[in-house]
Amino acid sequence: MNYKHWIALVSIVLVVAWFGYDAMQSKRDDALVRDLMKAQQQRSDSETELSPVSEPPADMVVNWISDENIWFVGKYQDGGGVEIPFRPGESRQQSEDVAPRHENPGFVGPAECQECHQEKYQSFLATGHYKTSRPVNESTIDGSFQPGTNTFQTSDPNVSFEMIHQGDEFLQRTHFFDWSFDVPMDIIMGSSKMAQTYLYWHKDGLYQLNVTHITDGNQWINSPGYIDGDAAYARPIPQRCLECHMTYFDFRGKINHYTPGSMILGVTCERCHGPAKEHVEFHRENRDAREAVGITNPADLERLTQMEVCGQCHGGSRHLKGDALSFRPGDHLDDHYQPPDDELDVKNSVHTSNQLTRLSQSECFLQSQMTCIDCHDPHHNERGNQKLFSSRCMACHKSESDCGFFPHEGVEFAENCVDCHMPRRSTEKLRLKSVEGDVFPPLRDHLIRIDHEATKVHLAK
Repeated sequence: MNYKHWIALVSIVLVVAWFGYDAMQSKRDDALVRDLMKAQQQRSDSETELSPVSEPPADMVVNWISDENIWFVGKYQDGGGVEIPFRPGESRQQSEDVAPRHENPGFVGPAECQECHQEKYQSFLATGHYKTSRPVNESTIDGSFQPGTNTFQTSDPNVSFEMIHQGDEFLQRTHFFDWSFDVPMDIIMGSSKMAQTYLYWHKDGLYQLNVTHITDGNQWINSPGYIDGDAAYARPIPQRCLECHMTYFDFRGKINHYTPGSMILGVTCERCHGPAKEHVEFHRENRDAREAVGITNPADLERLTQMEVCGQCHGGSRHLKGDALSFRPGDHLDDHYQPPDDELDVKNSVHTSNQLTRLSQSECFLQSQMTCIDCHDPHHNERGNQKLFSSRCMACHKSESDCGFFPHEGVEFAENCVDCHMPRRSTEKLRLKSVEGDVFPPLRDHLIRIDHEATKVHLAK
């Protein structure tokens, strides 16, 4: 064997070994996440106590607010304070009723899809949709839990928070004057693109924690809409919140009550293709069948109906007409959701930059047959890849010389169309409060247009 042939053989072996290792590692990572998720949802009563629980001091006001089903603890009758759904001086409780209230309509979870769709499944694990809700563990949670960088001090010197990693538990410890208490972090909401916020169980109720981790600046901060200086741990999580962060859950009623073991975390395959139980069972029994049965491919739907699949979560802050998770690919949004804000320039909110409405106002959209998946491949993580997205712009706009600012020294126009024509923007509706000042995380605007100010900023970089 000559030298060149030997080099070629070694290269092939190394490439095959690398892909084999990468696939094996992805499988191990996914199995770890699923095992941790199962353990998180089915903890036994013998789990380790978080920390000693103390009663509020006698000089604090303690009231039960029956119409809101929460406890209030304050230092003064007319001041801010603590809101929690469990009795002060006690810990949150695990649910004792784990039997689902409703029959699962056929959601099976993404792991069932990998049997036939291994490549798409593996690449999907890296996407923001898959990561938009996860169990809390060392590999999924952001932020520092090390002393000195694990605290959040509010504008009130008597109210602060400490993020604690204790054994297998991650928790937020509230310091309210000379009283403190712990609340565990059970579920991550958010893919880390902008932030992670956290939910916890009390019996079968889901509630949001006061402190959120914001990715920009790697800092702990008040959760969106929270008043700085309070310690609010009684915000209930309704169906509509979970619907855009999960694939399936069993809703038990009373705004925020769910069956813990029922949840399929992340927005995964079945939210775009429909419940897959019938599909999986048919194709396991009919291995030679080549036409998909019992499932929907959104690419086969008419243009606007296809985009309404995305519009469930990317079509403005729509309110439910009935229960969550009733939408199926091929349905119309108006049959399941109230109309969104009809303001022409719909602003960003903590939930969405209303991509569906904003894109639909664009000349690119109005003068073509483009849909969401012309720019986005939902099976791969493409976040932040301006060059890749711009290449999809150039599929229609054949020459960068079409740009009115071309040429410009040092600028490769075809490598970044989006920062000029789809700039990121902040708005008043997306505000997070901190002692250093309010934070307004920007979101990508999907109204494609000529924006002279954004272009000026981009060219000046």
